[in-house]
Amino acid sequence: MALSSPGVEVKVIDESFYTPAEPGTVPMIFIASAQDKKNGAGTGTAPGTLLANAGKPYLITSQRDLVETFGEPSFKTDTNNNPIHGGEINEYGLQAAYSVLGVSNRAYVTRAAIDLDALAASSSAPTANPAAGTYWFDTAMSIFGIFAWNSAAASVTGGQSFTNKVPTVITDATKVTGGVPKGSVGAIGDYAIVATTTLNKLYYKNYLGTWVQTGSTAWKASHATVAGTANPTIVNGQTIVINSTTVTASGTTGASLVGDINTASISGVTAASIDSVVHIFSTGANVVLAAGTGAMASAGFAAGTYYAPALTIAPHTSVPEYKTADTTSRPTGSLWVKTTQPNKGANWKVKVWNDGTKLWDTSAAPIYATNHEAIYNLDKTLGGSGLSLTQTYVKANDAEATVTAGDFKIYKRSTTGPTTITSGIISTGMSSAAFTINIQETIVGNAALQSVTAVSGTTTGAASDAEVVANAINAVGLTNVSATVDAQNRVVISHSKGGEIRFKDHSGAAFAEMGFSAYVNANSGTANLYTAPAGDTANQFVASNWQVLTYTASTTAPTALAADGTLWYSSITDEVDVMIHNGTTWVGYLDSTSPFYDASTAQQTSPAGPIVSATEPLAATGQSDGTALKNGDIWVSTADLDNYPTIYKYSSATAKWVLLDAADQTTEDGVLFADARWGLTGATSNVAGTITELLTNNFLDADAPDPALYPKGMLLVNLRRSGFNVKKFVRNSVDTNALNTRFNSSEAMTSYYTHRWVTESANQADGKGSFGQAAQRKVVIQSLQAMLNSNDAIRDDESRIFNVIATPGYPELIGEMVTLNYDRGITAFVLGDSPPKLTPDATSINEWGTNVNLAVEDNAEGLVTSDEYLGVYYPWGFSSDNAGNNIVVPPSHMMLRTLALSDQVSYPWFAPAGTRRGGITNATATGYIDSEGEFNSIALNEGQRDTLYGVKVNPITFITGAGLVAFGQKTRARNASSLDRINVARLVIYMRSQLNKLAKPYIFEPNDKITRDEIKQAAESLCLELVGSRALYDYLVVCDESNNTASRIDKNELYLDIAIEPVKAVEFIFIPLRLKNTGEIAGL
Repeated sequence: MALSSPGVEVKVIDESFYTPAEPGTVPMIFIASAQDKKNGAGTGTAPGTLLANAGKPYLITSQRDLVETFGEPSFKTDTNNNPIHGGEINEYGLQAAYSVLGVSNRAYVTRAAIDLDALAASSSAPTANPAAGTYWFDTAMSIFGIFAWNSAAASVTGGQSFTNKVPTVITDATKVTGGVPKGSVGAIGDYAIVATTTLNKLYYKNYLGTWVQTGSTAWKASHATVAGTANPTIVNGQTIVINSTTVTASGTTGASLVGDINTASISGVTAASIDSVVHIFSTGANVVLAAGTGAMASAGFAAGTYYAPALTIAPHTSVPEYKTADTTSRPTGSLWVKTTQPNKGANWKVKVWNDGTKLWDTSAAPIYATNHEAIYNLDKTLGGSGLSLTQTYVKANDAEATVTAGDFKIYKRSTTGPTTITSGIISTGMSSAAFTINIQETIVGNAALQSVTAVSGTTTGAASDAEVVANAINAVGLTNVSATVDAQNRVVISHSKGGEIRFKDHSGAAFAEMGFSAYVNANSGTANLYTAPAGDTANQFVASNWQVLTYTASTTAPTALAADGTLWYSSITDEVDVMIHNGTTWVGYLDSTSPFYDASTAQQTSPAGPIVSATEPLAATGQSDGTALKNGDIWVSTADLDNYPTIYKYSSATAKWVLLDAADQTTEDGVLFADARWGLTGATSNVAGTITELLTNNFLDADAPDPALYPKGMLLVNLRRSGFNVKKFVRNSVDTNALNTRFNSSEAMTSYYTHRWVTESANQADGKGSFGQAAQRKVVIQSLQAMLNSNDAIRDDESRIFNVIATPGYPELIGEMVTLNYDRGITAFVLGDSPPKLTPDATSINEWGTNVNLAVEDNAEGLVTSDEYLGVYYPWGFSSDNAGNNIVVPPSHMMLRTLALSDQVSYPWFAPAGTRRGGITNATATGYIDSEGEFNSIALNEGQRDTLYGVKVNPITFITGAGLVAFGQKTRARNASSLDRINVARLVIYMRSQLNKLAKPYIFEPNDKITRDEIKQAAESLCLELVGSRALYDYLVVCDESNNTASRIDKNELYLDIAIEPVKAVEFIFIPLRLKNTGEIAGL
């Protein structure tokens, strides 16, 4: 830009290049945690624990930020609130992140796609939460308000009073026949509610042992209307008058009088002799006794009118008048179903699943006699339009029968607002005739239906009939009911208050001809229109926003089919399905083709299958039925769950148990661990076969191992059906279009249950199955390794800057962390853990550190990885979690915080060890976890520390006067070099980062002496600063023609060679102390 007139132009040229400062200690912490946890405030779900956010790196700046993002760290306890040290579902990484953020304000946290809560031990297969809005009739918590009447005199205990009866609630359809409880259910005098359909019927088991529905004539005939006295003496020829019928005694006993009464065939009256007492029963009519010629008095009856048993369904404010002094006294056995809650009144627990809170919400379900009574009581102000979609009620005597029936049905609102029904399209289908439709409606403030209103008119069979009917309805002046014709020429009838309308074609068939019909489903019938109750003979249809509730009746909350990918850690150790190779295929262990089958029952192996026991089964009584052991018996020892299963086979020749090699998958004495089957057939594989059933069953799933690859006599431990491992639910894992050639070459799978539990905890490297904690850990490790190996976000070394990597609690991730570090250009130092159960004896430490056991990855068997930018620490620490519980934490938990504190008072190239900078501030002791899960505190002695240093593992120990201290700073360097110390490795990491930042501004600059001098000067400034900061002894920077040759320049390359002499830390102090003669020192 040029000036065209006198003036001043100022131009700024920024040549102030400098290297930005490093951010301090910023760790990347990889964690495993529960899924969908509550945030710290408890107001919602912690976003970092959502499955959708698994693998997403979060930059966390405070402890509060951490718990809001990932929830509170969780460490599990047993049923006695004792901490489970070393448990596989403890959130070690999250606790470590919380600890380091107490002294730092930056940390990256990335969660693996694993739900630790799903790995909690369970003896039953998990299911999924029900769909939102699912309803549950909780029969265990419901109260039914059933009270039985005792008509005995008030002077008798319990007389003239009601007794509460608790019914058996039947939800199992196998317990009923034709809707009636089976005779095997309950005892005489019991009550039962059959809840296998939506019509819940109340039954009573009478004196004959027959279940009868309450309110029915059979029920009334089950309770005596009147009873005489015991052991009566009747005079032959005497008479008694019952309901105007004279009965003449033909004998002298009560039993003979009973026969005479029944022979008389009095309508609705029968008699029976029960415990030598004459009982007269009625099916509903009153029983009027009058004196004849003495038989009445002889039998112990008194003249009078006796009322039949009654069923009253009423609130607690309307006590039935059953007493002797009441006008219509009732006999013993009469019932009162108290519809309101006070004093053990009815309280039906209807619940709806809230998917937001993951809880069951209780929906109030009071009892009423009709839909309109329910509307009146629940919405007195608005007449129905104020009711919510979740409103429910229980309708008693569902058919609205004149004689009350003991049945109950649950209804809910199907929609809010007006009640509306819509006819079919009216064209020419209606008759040419006069019609009358009777209509009854509900009005606000009235519990009963209004009187019938007749709607009359004449249709002509034309499309205009829609208007004819609508006009006729509107013309009669109904309070809330009106009709319109929509654009498709359909008649729409509405109740503006959301109340109820009842209809009947009184003359003609106009209502039916318009296409109105009772609702069946979305494809059949008119929405909101139902058949009128059978007891309402005045109407044919009901238009209502009440609909029959669809629900599950059960004592336990309903669930849904497990979601695809659901994990299950089975806690069962005593269910082991063992199959055997018969030379052709895999068969049940007691199959007739099994190598150990014996046709003699007395010589067969244990009838309950493998003997699972912590103690050795005795030869004389070792089988499950207490008989002697037989050749081929299998014993699965549970004495050492860490090495479960230890499998033995009994040899009758030597009378000893022979240990099988679980790592042998090639010989006849070997053991194969694989999925083979779940049920007894493909079609019934939704139900687990019992171990006993499977012993003689040969079914195989299509994914069972190929028997052609294994020898006769080899055992197959079926992981799918056996317990103590981790399985994953896989939906539609069975290809129903294929053949199951494993079981039968022509076995079609079209009828197979398609879902299966598939073993998720992969076998060990030697082929042995993974069980118990090893199975849990295997699944967690697989998820963490998958995340580190495939996550591109954590490999972004430009926008996500961190300089420490840790996966607290998981030594198995050391290799993956080192790989990640190299993928990022070695920009971080890796912290590795030792196993929690590694004992401090020199032999164990040395064997682990030198990988004597030839482990194939870093784990409890051996330390495999060597790298100059990796530091491994031992042992674990004793600390407390956020709830104050004692916990055991991995070494990296302690070292992450120690590194951060060390860097705050010094630099990364100062050793984070010793009493000045290596102090441990987030643990109170160090030690290991023994085989019983208990923490053993230790202070490493010099010999143990020497052993650890010899295998390049850094000790954390107690130093008298200093407390817990990191007392080593070795890396896992492959060779002896400057990089075998942590301070030098972290210096190099620091310089890599700084030099990268330093050089970037020179990209695309001219490759000439000026640029080379500038970049050299910048590098020398950095090195000089490091000399002053005690990082380097000396350095040399070369950037000239000697290392930037013409060839390199032509390739657009610039070389900056730097040589450094890093400062070493003092680790060994030698102080020779010489003794001199008196006066000798002064002469020196």
